[in-house]
Amino acid sequence: MSCFRRLKLLSLFAPLLGAQTPTFRVPARLVIAPTSVTDSRGNFVNGLSVADFTLYDNDAPQQIHEDGDFLPISVAVVIQTNLAARPIQPRLSELGPLLGALVVGEGGEAAILTFDHKVRLAQDFSSDLGRLTHTLRLLEFSYWDSRLLDASAQAIDLLKHRPDYRRRILLLISETRDQSSETKLRDAIAQAELNNILIYSLNIAKSSAALQGLASGDILPMIQQIYAGAKNLVIKNPLAVLTSYTGGEQYSLLTRQSLEVAVRKMGEEIHGQYLLSFTPANAPESGYHKIRVALNRPGWEVRSRPGYWSMGPDPPERESH
Repeated sequence: MSCFRRLKLLSLFAPLLGAQTPTFRVPARLVIAPTSVTDSRGNFVNGLSVADFTLYDNDAPQQIHEDGDFLPISVAVVIQTNLAARPIQPRLSELGPLLGALVVGEGGEAAILTFDHKVRLAQDFSSDLGRLTHTLRLLEFSYWDSRLLDASAQAIDLLKHRPDYRRRILLLISETRDQSSETKLRDAIAQAELNNILIYSLNIAKSSAALQGLASGDILPMIQQIYAGAKNLVIKNPLAVLTSYTGGEQYSLLTRQSLEVAVRKMGEEIHGQYLLSFTPANAPESGYHKIRVALNRPGWEVRSRPGYWSMGPDPPERESH
């Protein structure tokens, strides 16, 4: 199993140590950008060094420092359990072994939440693969509506209380739509971002049109409207927004084999990612910050989170990391 690489990025314009000038302390924002590199065949590339990457925040380059760490994983699995999701029930018994072998890994743990019109904690965080598999086999399905955003918010709250040394992953298994959640999409994505939670999704929709994710060019105007609180804003696919904005990936569950393929790809990516982190030099700039990671080697593809939202010099309070 590959170890995670934590690449700590310090601003090019950070104040010199020991400067004899008055110091004004402003809360520093640590931004984490999980980054994956694949070759022309789609295989994940490991073993790159800090010299192979260049990272830009709103086109401002950041200086990269490398510190290699292994980070055990905490995964919150959120499963839709109403009649619309009933066809996936036979496959859920296969999910337990897949999670253990491909996603959670050594030192990892998983929790299982279910949702229809209510959110339920079916299994708290555990490293016991047998217990997780047993829980998945006993899930019951209802006739009620589904509250995707409420379930996402509760899972995020569970994850943000895991120890700081753990990698935090949210896996959503659901339709794309949300029905009557009290949680706002803005609040869910903000909490996921501030607590460094990477979101993946397994889309159970039958329509191929509903399986489309968000292109990088689509996310900026949508996020601007969400954070601005635009009235009458209708988001038809909150699942894609949660996944794309945090840098995760959305997979389809249209076929029996798709579950194994999706979880295998998730596991390979999570365990092979380069975990980039930086304190932005341009943090006082309010609004959306675009992240661009460039690889100084031709022929390989780089994927990272598209950006983050900054509230300016007075960011909202959050957990220290």
